[in-house]
Amino acid sequence: MSHLPIRPTASRLITTAGAIVAACAIAPVACAAASSSAAPTTPAARTAPATNVCAGASDLRLRIPDGKGTKTDGITYYTLDFTNTTGSTCSLSGYPYVSVISRGGHQLGSPAGHGLMTIAPLIRLAPGATAHTTLAYQSGKVSAAVRDCGPVEQAYQLRVYVAGQKLALYAGWGFHACSRIGQVFLSVTQPFRAGAGPS
Repeated sequence: MSHLPIRPTASRLITTAGAIVAACAIAPVACAAASSSAAPTTPAARTAPATNVCAGASDLRLRIPDGKGTKTDGITYYTLDFTNTTGSTCSLSGYPYVSVISRGGHQLGSPAGHGLMTIAPLIRLAPGATAHTTLAYQSGKVSAAVRDCGPVEQAYQLRVYVAGQKLALYAGWGFHACSRIGQVFLSVTQPFRAGAGPS
C-alpha cells in the first residue's frame, strides 16, 4: 500500500510549529512575554476625582443649633454645625481652630484646645450637607481669680478656621472669656463628623 505524499503547505506548517515549540522549550520567559503582548488589553481603572477642601467662609456656614448647650460636671458642650453652601462637594478633616473675639474683633484669651486623635476621618460634604464637631466651655476657668486669665470680658463671637484655610467663620457667642492668653477654657472634643450634631 502506497502512502500519499505530504503537501508542501502542510509540511511548512509542521516545520514552523516544531520550531516554535523548540524555542519555547529553550526560552519560556520570552514566549510568555510574547503571549501576554498579543493578549487584548483592558482599559485602566478610573480613579475617583479628588475632592476640594472646603474653603472656610466661602464654602461653609457655621451654626450653633443649641445656644444653651448641654451642661455636665461644670462643662457646657455646644454643637458646631458646618454646612456646605456651594454647588459642589468639598471635604473636611481634623479639628477646627476655634477662638473667641470681642466686639472690636480682638481675640480673648487662648485659642481652644482639641482632642488627641491623630488620624481623623475625611468627611465629604455634598452640596447642602452638614458636618459637626463639639466645643466644650469650662466656665470655672473664666475668673479673675484664676491664674493667667486676667480680667473677664464679654465675648462677642466665635471665630473658627477649618484646616489650612484663611477665611474665618463666625457665630454669635455671648459668654464670658478670659482676656489674657494662658488659661485654656475652650476645647474641641472631637474631629469633624458626618451629619448634623445633636441640638
